[in-house]
Amino acid sequence: MPQSIQAAPDGLNRAQRRAKASDERRIRPRFVTINQACEYLSVSRSHFYAKLISKVKIIHIGRATRVELDSLDELADSLPAAG
Repeated sequence: MPQSIQAAPDGLNRAQRRAKASDERRIRPRFVTINQACEYLSVSRSHFYAKLISKVKIIHIGRATRVELDSLDELADSLPAAG
């Protein structure tokens, strides 16, 4: 006889509620590395340096270069959609 999984009043089972709670606890970073910025925009590192780095906000922490995540969002929103 198959077992049924009971859902809570919100319609989620225990595993789904845990996953949702875990996502809610995650902190969105303010700054990311160049590699993370490239991955976020789905572009190569060379393309990022050649075409996009001048369009985002950069900070230097010691020798490390970081990109402001909000500026990546603004850049992505301003790019024309490929049709």
